[in-house]
Amino acid sequence: MKDAIQPLPEFLTAALPNPVRQRVLRKAERLFAQGDAVDAIFFVCRGRVKAVRALHNGMQSVMLQATAGEFFAESALAVDAYVCDAVATEDSILWSLPAKDVLAALNAGGDFAKTFALAMAANARRQCSRYERVRLKRARDRVLHLLICEGGPEASFTLTMPLVELAEELALEPETLYRVLRELTDEGLLERSRTHLRLVGANAGD
Repeated sequence: MKDAIQPLPEFLTAALPNPVRQRVLRKAERLFAQGDAVDAIFFVCRGRVKAVRALHNGMQSVMLQATAGEFFAESALAVDAYVCDAVATEDSILWSLPAKDVLAALNAGGDFAKTFALAMAANARRQCSRYERVRLKRARDRVLHLLICEGGPEASFTLTMPLVELAEELALEPETLYRVLRELTDEGLLERSRTHLRLVGANAGD
């Protein structure tokens, strides 16, 4: 894991009275299981985790994902037991935030409640964008949606994961993602490097 560890936001360290623990997970290691009692929510400081739910046909549905700098399982503050399984998709390090301490800080109000609410709103936007993206039928549209929505004003998306994991994020087969990236590059609409994908051209969505 080469990326720097994302520090816990200062508004959390200032408000939580008990020491915040780090959880170190290896790829495919489980963070919690569906039905486990809620004792914490999490902040990803390195790596990537996902929440999955088993389907009746034996397959799994990815409910949400989080990467470095994002909160994870924050909706568990509203329930007594986790409603999904949580698994690391790569070697990961997370801050474990005691649920009772977060709830107490929220009940106290003040700047913490406002800042936490804004952080949750930003996190919800990212998760909604992910859900919206995988509902698009064309693989090309999913890639363009990612670059436009998550790449900022320059439509430059930082690759924090291998392309095979980006394909999973987009609910695509790796070969399909490779093909779309190659096509966009050949059309002059995409600039690629080892660390970035940048959309160029005004008519990329046509």
